[in-house]
Amino acid sequence: MPSSTVQKIVLKGGTANIYKKINGVFSQEKKFVAHKRYEVTNSNHYTSFGISTLRAIRPHISGGIEFTPTDLTQSSTYDGLSDVYQKTMWRSLDRLFTTDWRLKLYDTASVLSIPVYRYGFEIKPTSVNITNYSGSATNYRYYTDKKVDDEWGTIVSSSATYGYVFYRQGLIVMTNTGSNNQHTFLGDGNWNYTSNKGFTVNYRATKLVEEVSLICHVPKDEFNKSTNPSVLEPITASLSGTSGSASAYKSFTTGSEFTPYITTIGLYNDDEDMVAVAKLGSPLKKSTITDLLINVKFDID
Repeated sequence: MPSSTVQKIVLKGGTANIYKKINGVFSQEKKFVAHKRYEVTNSNHYTSFGISTLRAIRPHISGGIEFTPTDLTQSSTYDGLSDVYQKTMWRSLDRLFTTDWRLKLYDTASVLSIPVYRYGFEIKPTSVNITNYSGSATNYRYYTDKKVDDEWGTIVSSSATYGYVFYRQGLIVMTNTGSNNQHTFLGDGNWNYTSNKGFTVNYRATKLVEEVSLICHVPKDEFNKSTNPSVLEPITASLSGTSGSASAYKSFTTGSEFTPYITTIGLYNDDEDMVAVAKLGSPLKKSTITDLLINVKFDID
């Protein structure tokens, strides 16, 4: 939502709206990099984050059909990438691994594939922490990532390498000769996470966030009367011999000490559609002596 769409502030009460045009001079935008933390587990990785767990198997051609229906990555039925062939997955990884001689892909691997909207520009280097359980809550292995260069890092435990993280592809690949490490994201190897074979992954996404700052100018001689129906009382008026109903402020609202308090600011566009709501930390008394300047800030992710 670009700040140019915000044209008005409004003080709303009851059925009446009082709009105030925002001066474009008081609008400012700036961009900054933010790192959002995610915690992913075997029970929420896809349903909450759209993250897939995949298995890669090295293809072996020896007179038979290389790819069969059983080569499909048979993860849980709600996993969006469950129709990816395991051998195709391995070949794709192999092409990625051959870009650097320091990378080593074993015959099998388990993969956590994170969609771009969950990591932004890249996974923040050195932010990955993995806990892989192996049969009980006290039997687990803890991994961290160690940055090698801007593109990738190693997944290590006790200084030994068990996998890799590709920061700008959103991929965490666990590949090693040990079955527990190969099955880090696969439970018992077949996406069965019962018997304490689950995992927990923490990482930080890198996103460019735009912060919008709007200065709402409230003059001292405006917004000084409440429009809440509770402060009004009906009166009967006769105009040109025709009777009608009208409203007037109750007597206790006419004193100089009765001044509205500001708690909420609504931001509207020219079509009077609300595009944002700002809440003040505490009610702010509307001054009749000096103008008010209220700085409303919000982020666009």
